[in-house]
Amino acid sequence: MYTLWLMPDNLAYQKLSTLIVDLSTTHDTPTFEPHVTLLSGITDETSVAIQKTEELANSLIPVSATLTRIEFLEVYYRCLFFCTNKSEDLMEARILAEAIFEHTKIDPFIPHVSFLYGSLPIFQKEAIIGALGDSFFMDFRMPKLCLVKTQRTPEHWELMAEFEL
Repeated sequence: MYTLWLMPDNLAYQKLSTLIVDLSTTHDTPTFEPHVTLLSGITDETSVAIQKTEELANSLIPVSATLTRIEFLEVYYRCLFFCTNKSEDLMEARILAEAIFEHTKIDPFIPHVSFLYGSLPIFQKEAIIGALGDSFFMDFRMPKLCLVKTQRTPEHWELMAEFEL
């Protein structure tokens, strides 16, 4: 199973990556690269998925996003996350990705950047949100599209292809 990630520009990537590493170290949870999942559940064969990722990348411009608020769910991969706005270019990229790839994802598209995976009690999540405040609310661009093999747990995830937009 494959997933498409839009990768933040260098400045946003560094800031978010530092946060992810700091929090995962503190809470003994997995680290991962900051990203916005454009589409998951891709079932195409590897070579086809890579070809389609390149095709999609060639038809997109760098996608803009704004981190707008922090939320949490009782879901491992959305323990804590920043919601992003639904910019026109992001929504168009999603529609195009859905049309190009064979996929099993039927959940509604909720653009976000997770920054902590795991299972924490609500009071800990609320404390982290309080400590962060709005210090990470920012506008950024996502100039890269990655195809990632996302089977099992984050330490087993594998970058299959990366393309500039």
